[in-house]
Amino acid sequence: MTILDSTTKALLRDPAKRRAWVVYQVAIQGTSLAAVAREKGLARQTLYRAFDIPYPRMEKIMADAVGLTPQQLFPERYTKDGLPARRMGRPKKSATKKPKDTTPYHQRNVDNGERI
Repeated sequence: MTILDSTTKALLRDPAKRRAWVVYQVAIQGTSLAAVAREKGLARQTLYRAFDIPYPRMEKIMADAVGLTPQQLFPERYTKDGLPARRMGRPKKSATKKPKDTTPYHQRNVDNGERI
C-alpha cells in the first residue's frame, strides 16, 4: 500500500483528474489500461466503466495496476472502514402501486363525445 501526499489525495477526489492520473501512472509503467484489461480477460470498456459507476471488481484491478487500494483510488465510494459506501443488491419493490386505469379503452380518447 502506497502512502499518498495531500496533493495526490486532492487530485483523486476529482473524477476527471483521477482518470488522467490513473492513465498516466499506468503509462509510466510501460503499459495501458487496455492491456491491463486484456491481461485479466476483460473488454477495455469494462475497465473504463469503473471510472463512471461503482464497480468493485474493476476498481480493484485498476487500483492494483497503480499500486493503491480501491479505497485510496476511489475515496468517495468507500467509508473510512474500507466498506463500500453504497447499497448492495437490487432495490426493494415499492409497497404502493399506481392505481390501474379502469376506464374502458374505447372511452379513454373520446373528446366531448365527438367522432373524428
